[in-house]
Amino acid sequence: MRTLIILAVTCLTGFISHAQNVTGDWKGTVNFQGQSIDFAFHITQPQDSLHTTMDIPSQGLTGGKAANTAYTNDTLKVDFPQFKMRYIGVTKNDSIQGNLIQNNFPVPLTLAKGALVLNRPQQPKAPFNYDVQEVTFKNKEENITLAGTLTLPKDIKNPPIAVIISGSGPQNRDGDMFGHSLYYVLADYLSSNGIGVLRYDERGVGASTGTFETAGIAQFTSDATAAIAYLKKYKKTKYSQVGLIGHSIGGIIAPQIAATNADVAFTVMLAGPGIPGNELMLSQKEAMERLMNVPEAQIKQGQDLLGYAYDVIIQNDGTNAAIKDAVNLALKEKLGPMVPLQQVEAITDQITTPEIVSLLKATPASYLSAIKSPVIALNGKKDFQVPYEQNIAAIKEAFAAGNNENARTVAFDDLNHLFQESTTGALSEYSEIEQTMAPKVLAFITKWIKEHTND
Repeated sequence: MRTLIILAVTCLTGFISHAQNVTGDWKGTVNFQGQSIDFAFHITQPQDSLHTTMDIPSQGLTGGKAANTAYTNDTLKVDFPQFKMRYIGVTKNDSIQGNLIQNNFPVPLTLAKGALVLNRPQQPKAPFNYDVQEVTFKNKEENITLAGTLTLPKDIKNPPIAVIISGSGPQNRDGDMFGHSLYYVLADYLSSNGIGVLRYDERGVGASTGTFETAGIAQFTSDATAAIAYLKKYKKTKYSQVGLIGHSIGGIIAPQIAATNADVAFTVMLAGPGIPGNELMLSQKEAMERLMNVPEAQIKQGQDLLGYAYDVIIQNDGTNAAIKDAVNLALKEKLGPMVPLQQVEAITDQITTPEIVSLLKATPASYLSAIKSPVIALNGKKDFQVPYEQNIAAIKEAFAAGNNENARTVAFDDLNHLFQESTTGALSEYSEIEQTMAPKVLAFITKWIKEHTND
């Protein structure tokens, strides 16, 4: 579950000249209030217009699309309206010297030619000791095609296969976030050790069709169910035991499917919630603000405001548009005329996306107790996004209610939401840590799956 929600927008055509001087990879660092933030711009010219994407590893942003890119008279202008951000710079030799402007506040940013390279020692590298297949499968209910990568161990007949279900926000099959390829690293380890893996681009992401922005948990559940159906019929995997590995919000989706789908042989929850979604969102916000040393009075104020808004959402069974209107009206009344309408609308937009609304209404205990197949919930003790104590307690209670002898919970010391070995668990550490996923967790998942399937 990512705290930064990235909205994809269509690139528009910009007037260009001398594009050959500005296309390519560019990198630079912004120094703001004692903090250094790395930026990477990728400028291409697929046809007659320039297109730009932006990466900010420390913020979890990969491939943020510009709405407009223009290069005239040695001046580059790139607009990212979804982030209220613009870059204006002048090319000089092998650099672009300019300012990053956000909310009308300029900060110097000089870009140098070259790619931003992060040290990621666990990033998989060919040649692989397993077979790699690019696949597509249909979600007939939604009339969309999902694209992914299927990795199968060599010389193992009918190996167990795990479908990876990603966390919140638009995720590609590799789980690229904060400069890490979390799901790629996990799939590589599993398939190198005798377990097949299907990972796929979420709808509207990468090579998958459909629209992410209009989807919630029900739609993502439908996509994952289609992945299971595909594997059960695919000639190389139709006799294999198929299970699910769900990370974060995927840790809601995976057990929900397992509770009702007899084809699910096993389930691994990675940082999956156990408490209701509205409680989760409030606890996440509180934990994050404590890590940032936000004053207690301000924390309480935020809890009261968002708790009030979440109640409005939960009690409204209307369309997403109706929910948005109800929240906007409620916040205006709650905050009064002293808070600008633009700020109220920004809060409303952030918490009323279909994905967030479906998360707020989620009640994990209702299906965790219904799972009869093997299931394990893994949490990190330094995870602030899904705080482990209250969530793992709720998961244990639900498992106990279901009398599933093959249900288990495990909490790992010093691991954050991405299952990295961390110092504080703070969001700022995600990109700074070179490790993508703790080896002990990779080994644990592999061993557990093998113990609960027929090799």
